[in-house]
Amino acid sequence: MLFEILTFILVIFSIFVSYMLMLCLRRINQYENFIITIQDIIDIASHRIKQVDSQGHYESDDETSFFFQQLKDIQEILNSLIESETKE
Repeated sequence: MLFEILTFILVIFSIFVSYMLMLCLRRINQYENFIITIQDIIDIASHRIKQVDSQGHYESDDETSFFFQQLKDIQEILNSLIESETKE
């Protein structure tokens, strides 16, 4: 009788823990996708800014060069946070 009660409690507990782990993994995947989306947006914005400033007039200006540098720094931080997926 005691063994059956303990087994039942263990099964219920393992189901609960499994469900919680599944929810945590889903949340982590959502955050990862959000960060990847932000990284893609910054990468596209950086590429577009370089297209606009193909001759380097804006990047050499003091006020706009600060924006360019901050955008590059944000992109480098995001790249260091996210591991690149390699296809083998």
